[in-house]
Amino acid sequence: MAVSVSGGKKLGLRAASSAGDDHSSIVSSIETLPERFLPDHSKGLRARFRLRVGNTVRDIVVDRETCKVERERGRADTEIKITPAGWRDLDAGRISGIEAFAQGKLSLRGSIQKSLLFEPLFDRPDAGALRFEVVDIKVGKMKISTLVTGPTDAPPLVLIHGLGASKASWLPVVPQLARHYRILAVDLPGFGASSKPRGRYDAKWFATKMFGFLDSAGYDSALIAGNSMGGRIAQEMAMLQPDRVDAIACLCPATAFSHRPALWLARFLRPELGSAVALMPRRQLKDTIRSLFAKPSRIDESWYEAAVDDFLATWKSPRARMAFFAAARHLYLQEPNGEKGFWACLSLMSTPAFYIYGRHDTIITHHFGSKVSRFLPDAHVEVWNDCGHVPQLEHSDRTAERLVEFFADAVDSGRSAASARD
Repeated sequence: MAVSVSGGKKLGLRAASSAGDDHSSIVSSIETLPERFLPDHSKGLRARFRLRVGNTVRDIVVDRETCKVERERGRADTEIKITPAGWRDLDAGRISGIEAFAQGKLSLRGSIQKSLLFEPLFDRPDAGALRFEVVDIKVGKMKISTLVTGPTDAPPLVLIHGLGASKASWLPVVPQLARHYRILAVDLPGFGASSKPRGRYDAKWFATKMFGFLDSAGYDSALIAGNSMGGRIAQEMAMLQPDRVDAIACLCPATAFSHRPALWLARFLRPELGSAVALMPRRQLKDTIRSLFAKPSRIDESWYEAAVDDFLATWKSPRARMAFFAAARHLYLQEPNGEKGFWACLSLMSTPAFYIYGRHDTIITHHFGSKVSRFLPDAHVEVWNDCGHVPQLEHSDRTAERLVEFFADAVDSGRSAASARD
């Protein structure tokens, strides 16, 4: 009994010593961040990042070309919470923040947009972590905020988010996709950190801006993947300029609705009126986001909080609200039938296409899958029984695997067709 007690005390002392050493090493690594700060990457950024590594909390304050570490104070723009093991891997360059987030080692609060800016601010060893940057790509007078990663010589893959979302909605699948493609995950004009100009905000307008984006990024053509409204834009791009779209993957894509009971009201109301709707109850918004998934518990609770934080931060802008309502209105007004209706135009599309629908999607029901198969018999259509409206979040591994498979086949088929023509 005495031996057991003595052994227990010794183990306790070792654990305390180990915890103290661990805390000291974490504090030391955080406090060296200003020495590794890359001012050329800050681009005038002013932000307070709160870093929680286990029980260690420090604020990293970036003010344009300066960086300092402080004790926790006031309100942070974004809070990054990561396990000690995750931080050691991140600090050593063995893993990126995006990979840690996808693996559940890292969670966020506050602005997801600003959290993406944190990691590229600091020099780290190159030990195999996914390297990425967030850049503003100019399209005319607009800037389109873009997450860029993946091999520079790989085929470009543009990821387009849905209504009210941002490039952050693609983060869980980015690590896997970036092994095969040059990833360009965009914030559409009017959304996220991109410019919010006056415009029509219909599918054709967005598609035109995306072609301008490809021009500015230096690509003649690209693969396109879109979720919800992003899927509608992907289809529009393929219909407008098929020679510039190598293949499209549409995840629960918005299409033309045949049943539109409030059509008269949508035609009457102007999106400018929506810009006055500044109040968005947090709890109601969170419940709405949770309803997008077949099984909300598949998504970590911290992600819901961060998504709400990010949405509300953008919602403060009257122009962002106007863009949201304008885009929603045009999706609803899209004419489904007739010679120039959506389905007639879609039936003429020849671009390789892959469609994923969720059986539990209450916004774009899986019945649209049957309609797509009827108008596009060569398209590949899947209905996932355990999925809601956002497959890349609810089933990220499966989504990434299926996109890689589809795009690989599409690229190989395209190369074979080109060789046959030559």
